[in-house]
Amino acid sequence: MGIMLLVTGFSFFAPEGMGRLAGVATGIYLFMVVYSPGEGPVPFTYSAEAFPLYIREYGMAFATATTWGFNFILSLTWPALEASFTTPGAFGFYAFWNFFGWVFAYFCLPETKERTLEELDTVFSVRTRDHAAYYMGMLPWYLRKYVLRRDVEPRKPLHALE
Repeated sequence: MGIMLLVTGFSFFAPEGMGRLAGVATGIYLFMVVYSPGEGPVPFTYSAEAFPLYIREYGMAFATATTWGFNFILSLTWPALEASFTTPGAFGFYAFWNFFGWVFAYFCLPETKERTLEELDTVFSVRTRDHAAYYMGMLPWYLRKYVLRRDVEPRKPLHALE
């Protein structure tokens, strides 16, 4: 998503005309293509899985309020940000926060995919520091497996699930 915001922002450096319009429209369209099935519904599905039953309604209310609150902040700050940073700079600012969010999510948010509600207690009992250290150690493993295409040993799982 950050790359698409950068594409949109850099498109404003093109001369006035159809090329600029095409770049901006393509960047925004591709941002929406990535956002809608990816990061758009994540706060709702993640919080639906993460909170225990006895506080799930409060957790979902907080997640929904947080999502809409940040939507409000985004729409409220855009005019001032655009005036201060120019349009490409404003898109670059939001692109930076997308990249920061991706790094934060990778290191600090536990994976809940294919876990039962009972297993989530074990998943969320791991300290964030330990989670981040484990996934920092995974970076060389990813490099060897997916970039260098080497045969690597499977990593020991972070969670001890039965």
